This record gives sequence, structure tokens and C-alpha cells, in this order.
Amino acid sequence: MGSLEQFGYRINLRQLAIAILFLALAFVAARMAFRDSLTLGYAMVIPTYIFLSVVIEGARSARSSFWGIRSWAETTFALACSAGVGYLGFSLWSIGH
Repeated sequence: MGSLEQFGYRINLRQLAIAILFLALAFVAARMAFRDSLTLGYAMVIPTYIFLSVVIEGARSARSSFWGIRSWAETTFALACSAGVGYLGFSLWSIGH
């Protein structure tokens, strides 16, 4: 498989496919354990954060220091998306799904 390069990131398609597989397995396991969408949404917050952190960190071509703004922006993006997953679970639960 190839890789996609854009904006200082080199996305390895094989690594992305493996990460998506693990996220899908985590979703299936959580879905089997929890039947309501509220708990499922909240349970998927941590796996989503880990997925985004691994994919983004692994794709960055240039490493930065602790004080680099780019790494903090990536962390903020991963946290915001994870919170969005939890909110999606809450929204689906509140409308009855």
C-alpha cells in the first residue's frame, strides 16, 4: 500500500487500515456490552481519542518539542472529536435511539 503526503503528514494507508480495524473491533465489543446509545457513545470516547492520537502522531513527518504548537493542536483536535463522539451518543439517546 502507498502513503498520502499533505501538509507535513505522511499517512501510511496500511497503518490507517489497521487502526480503523481496531476501532471497529472496539465499537463491536462495546455495542455487544452496551445496548443503549448513551453508554455506547461514552464508552467510545477513549478508543476514539486513542485512534486519532495514534493516527495523527504516526503520520507527522517532522517531530516537534513539548512546546510545539502543532502537537498541542493535534491533541486538542483529538480531544474535541472524542467529545463529539460522546455528545453524539447523548444526542441519539435523548431522541430515543
